[in-house]
Amino acid sequence: MLSNLIIKNFALIDKVDLEFASGLNILTGETGAGKSIIVNALEMLLGGRASTDFIREGEEKAIIEACFDISDNDNVVKKIKKLGIELSADQNLILTREISHKSNNKSRVNGRIVTLETIRQLSRYLINLHTQHEYQMLLSSTDQLKILDRLGEEKIVSLRKKVAAIYNKLQTKKKELTEISYNQKERERRVDLLRFQLQEIKEADLEVGEEKKLLTERKKLSNVEELNKTIEETYKQLYDSDYPQSALVDQLNQLVKDLEPLVQVDQELEKIINPLKEATYQLEDVAFQLEDYQAGIEFNSQRLAIVEDRLKQINDLKRKYGDNIEEIVAYYTEISQELSELKNNKQKKKKLKNKIKELKKEYLNLATELSQLRKKVANNLTEEILKQLSNLAITKAKFKVEFERREEFSSQGIDKVNFLFAPNPGSQLKPVADIASGGELSRVMLVLKSIMAQTDQLSSLVFDEIDTGIGGRVAKLVANKLVSLAKDYQLLCVTHLPQIACKADSHYLITKQVEHGKTYTKINKLLKEEKIKELARMLDGSLDQTTLEHAAELLQGA
Repeated sequence: MLSNLIIKNFALIDKVDLEFASGLNILTGETGAGKSIIVNALEMLLGGRASTDFIREGEEKAIIEACFDISDNDNVVKKIKKLGIELSADQNLILTREISHKSNNKSRVNGRIVTLETIRQLSRYLINLHTQHEYQMLLSSTDQLKILDRLGEEKIVSLRKKVAAIYNKLQTKKKELTEISYNQKERERRVDLLRFQLQEIKEADLEVGEEKKLLTERKKLSNVEELNKTIEETYKQLYDSDYPQSALVDQLNQLVKDLEPLVQVDQELEKIINPLKEATYQLEDVAFQLEDYQAGIEFNSQRLAIVEDRLKQINDLKRKYGDNIEEIVAYYTEISQELSELKNNKQKKKKLKNKIKELKKEYLNLATELSQLRKKVANNLTEEILKQLSNLAITKAKFKVEFERREEFSSQGIDKVNFLFAPNPGSQLKPVADIASGGELSRVMLVLKSIMAQTDQLSSLVFDEIDTGIGGRVAKLVANKLVSLAKDYQLLCVTHLPQIACKADSHYLITKQVEHGKTYTKINKLLKEEKIKELARMLDGSLDQTTLEHAAELLQGA
């Protein structure tokens, strides 16, 4: 049950703090006073599209906060526990929504920031809003089907999910079949191209790391003359004793000979001579290595040409199939698999067609079962609607849910439905959108909402001018219907009819006032005398003695 509603800086509202009771809560006021603002605020709080247009002029943000007593609402308690949100000892649930010009909108549950989708899921078990645009729900075939499914409860919901799952699988397989069903000529062209590419890469017989080795070899072959000249010069300076100057090795050997006799004079010199000897041996070894390296150097123009050709072949393949040999090899594997799939195209198509056939059969079985369940729900709905409409001065009406088989498969099943209505004796059943007047639509919607409330296990219902298009005796019947509903549910009802307003357990007056050049919407709970005055205003707009007495009688008779 909605126990408190706080609205700040929303439309013409500066701040209101409303306490609602169980039973029938009525909101009335002059046209343009802002009666629907309360419903708009609730709609936005419960997950409706946020619009900064609702933020009061001159303010940065609007805040809407509602407190729900969920002590007797097991569905919400379970959902809250699943989300890991703590509940207070008094089992109150507080929903908050902030709408900001900075696009920093926030939704909270008991102070914890949550997604808007979480709010929508919770609100489904808390409260149902009937706004004026919801009349479209009665006129849309898609929405009419949703109504049937909601009334079918878990059985239909579960079966509909299975139908949707099979439908999605079927669509996936159909897509796969389309993708592999190439035009024959296009497929053959693709096969020829892949065969050519595979042959070209295969004949190249590439090896990972080959290109790096070839580049090193090409560099060496292209610089043989410079290598020979420099290595020969280095060898002579290190070791060749025929060189015009003494070789480095010979010079070091001579230094060792000169120093060795001095060891007898000072043993410490041996520590110096030994490293010198080691350096001599190392230089000799380097000289021998250079000699061997030079012996292996040979300019081979034929080998250089072979290396150049091989590198050109690799670069040509890189240009077509990848930036390096690893990528070319990976591409080879990829197109090998594609070619194999194209060769096996007929077999795969046959398997897919068989699978699609199986899925269609499974879909039709489930969809037919779903359709049968819907028809049972439709029969019960028809019976209950006619029964309740008879209490609202539509006694000779006919109502029927017409079923039409869809031409194409759908995730919702094979059914397309249409609510047909004939409000008067002798008139033919026609779609609700084509025949029902505003007053008749109001009553059908009221009946539907009361039926759906039982299924949804809600504790609160909100009606924004459910009395559109009615008056006189019918208004009294609608009022009695609301009173009856209010025994089982908390009702918030925006109305312009005194016949309904007089039935209020709690009556709130919405007024528009101008203070210091600014317009404000005010909401006040009325006492008995104030109720009489408001009912008098609603009767004929005047507060003369006769009207006041009439209003008092109306309130007394309620």
